[in-house]
Amino acid sequence: MRENIQISAVIPSYNREKTIAKAIDSILEQEYPASEIIVIDDGSKDNTRKIIENYGARVRYVYQENQGVSAARNQGVNEAKCEWIAFLDSDDYWLPEHLDHMVNAIERTEGVAGLYFCDLYLPPDEGKCRYWDRCGFKIDSPSELKRDGADWAFMRNQPMMLQASVIRKASYLEIGGLPRDLRTREDTLLFFKLGLLYPICAVSGCGAVMTSDGNTRLTQIYDSRSLLYWDASIFLYKEVLASVNSLRRERRKFITNSLSGSYYSVGRIFFQQKNYLSAIKNLIISGFISPSVFIKTFLDSLGRRKGK
Repeated sequence: MRENIQISAVIPSYNREKTIAKAIDSILEQEYPASEIIVIDDGSKDNTRKIIENYGARVRYVYQENQGVSAARNQGVNEAKCEWIAFLDSDDYWLPEHLDHMVNAIERTEGVAGLYFCDLYLPPDEGKCRYWDRCGFKIDSPSELKRDGADWAFMRNQPMMLQASVIRKASYLEIGGLPRDLRTREDTLLFFKLGLLYPICAVSGCGAVMTSDGNTRLTQIYDSRSLLYWDASIFLYKEVLASVNSLRRERRKFITNSLSGSYYSVGRIFFQQKNYLSAIKNLIISGFISPSVFIKTFLDSLGRRKGK
């Protein structure tokens, strides 16, 4: 029975006094109501607490010293009383039918998936286009269940994002949640693990809207040109290899090749910084992990230089 599907809405927040009310209001306006709303205030120094207090008992406010968004999300899951978790960033908002569509998909599939995700609109300064269009992803039915969720999780651009996802709490906890020390790509690692270990389900339609409000997003700071991005990539590929024992051969090869490519990218950045010792060290590791990836990447880089 769909009435038995209970969802905890979790909002991690840090200094978002200008946007958090819109996020909360979008949850309160859902056609299928969330069973509870939890705001994890990650050490805000603005008026976030005062804004939340205006909602009274409708919103549960939890304050913690600043530990980062992953720690805030993990704490939200620990605080949640429901079987299902729906994350929402404090500068984004849900469309009114979001949870209703997700609950319909959970009911249709008898809740067998660890992750249900839908499309979302990107911010206006990015054209307010659909995220799935950018990923080259689509489904031809109201929902599509994938027993081997890694096929989607390993796409070049993952079609799932946390603010448009509903995750089974038990699955989230079983995989260890989000790594607290990872400052970027933490959601990528989460979706890798969920896709490798559980069925996942795509749900048609857009359920969330990303905005350009609030603080600059980490993905805009730590892009693929930054050393931190590739250090995070090395961490996540190592973590998948270490924590998922039943990797199929082609999956392990994909992750191993990606790990080799990440070390190569670190070496390239160090070379550009004229830190030649660190550059050589990382390039050697890349070649040791996958000689074929190293050679191909090296030859491709030579070809790009000649083409200039």
